[in-house]
Amino acid sequence: MVAKKLPLMAQGQLPSELEEEILVRVPPLSLVRLRSVCKGWNTLFNDKRFVERNFACGRPEILLKTHSHLYSISVDLNKDDPTIKISDLCFDLSSRRYDLEGTCDGYYGAVVRNPLFNQTEWIDPDDEYPRSSSQSMGYDGSSTEKSYEYMKTRTQRFDEVITRFAVFKFATIAWKVTYRTTPRLLEEEKIVDECNCTVSLNGNLYWTAYTSKIYFIRMFDFSKEVVQTFCRLPFKGTHSSSHTRGLAIYKGDRLSVLQQCIGGREVKIWVTDKKIGNGDDVVWINFMTISIPKFPMVCNNISSSYFVDNNVYGKTFVTCFLRQKPKQAWVYIVRGDLCKKIKIDEVAYMQLKSCVYVPSLITISRETLAEGTEPRRNVLHV
Repeated sequence: MVAKKLPLMAQGQLPSELEEEILVRVPPLSLVRLRSVCKGWNTLFNDKRFVERNFACGRPEILLKTHSHLYSISVDLNKDDPTIKISDLCFDLSSRRYDLEGTCDGYYGAVVRNPLFNQTEWIDPDDEYPRSSSQSMGYDGSSTEKSYEYMKTRTQRFDEVITRFAVFKFATIAWKVTYRTTPRLLEEEKIVDECNCTVSLNGNLYWTAYTSKIYFIRMFDFSKEVVQTFCRLPFKGTHSSSHTRGLAIYKGDRLSVLQQCIGGREVKIWVTDKKIGNGDDVVWINFMTISIPKFPMVCNNISSSYFVDNNVYGKTFVTCFLRQKPKQAWVYIVRGDLCKKIKIDEVAYMQLKSCVYVPSLITISRETLAEGTEPRRNVLHV
């Protein structure tokens, strides 16, 4: 019997719901290139609900900043031989001072910039303090519409502790400055903020902190413009100087935290058992322990960043860091008995900074971000 040839499926024959379920899992970079396929797809890729769903399905990448260029590293966590792909984002930083801080919803730094698009809007500086100790981006998570804001803080300690919050609101294109005054605490009650691993989740900012007795997470709530304690951390002991700590997003809606022993280099990682809420019912689960001699210090400087994943291949830890002797950027991928080290020869190592972000199609301003612009990436395979 000769099998009859089936006719080719006409465009649009798939049910729209099934078509959307397929496209929502496609990486944003590919979706940008598919805009021109048909008007229906272009309309779908501009739909806020689709964009948010696509962002929730996104996988973390690592941004690398040198003194003059910006790169993105995507990681393929395949079964036997994980690999990375380095993309030159073609963003020239040599003409302006720029810090890689404040990653939120695929945007980063003191600019309105998404790496998938080819236009940049620089935020007018805060005239009183053009540079500050901490700067991050978020939004009011209690509102149905995301109103993005960029925050800079500066703390001064006198008889009282005075913290200056300068918030740039994209909706009004203006800075709003407020001050918070708190009494000085006794030494055993003094809160030490560790802002080297600040992350943005649901619009709020989170970072680790400690007193002489406990470790915990602090949060900046953009809806209330206040700093508050979010939850306790699972760490034991009170000797903060013997360990380093880091914070990252896990599965898009949870938190992961690590603690690394400075002496033995052992890394312990925990994750929250469910998506982040108000902090009252946070339960930490031991995710994995890495006991590898001379393992790099994961969170000891601004050149380091990390994320964890749990897929069909198992629990995986990925870190990017700068080795000092000799100076060289590396990516480590650890899963079970596997520990793969990948040297990044293509990226200049001087003044290296890194952070984790998730690429997205989210736009903050349709007027300034050139919606639909084809991204420019020079890709290097490793």
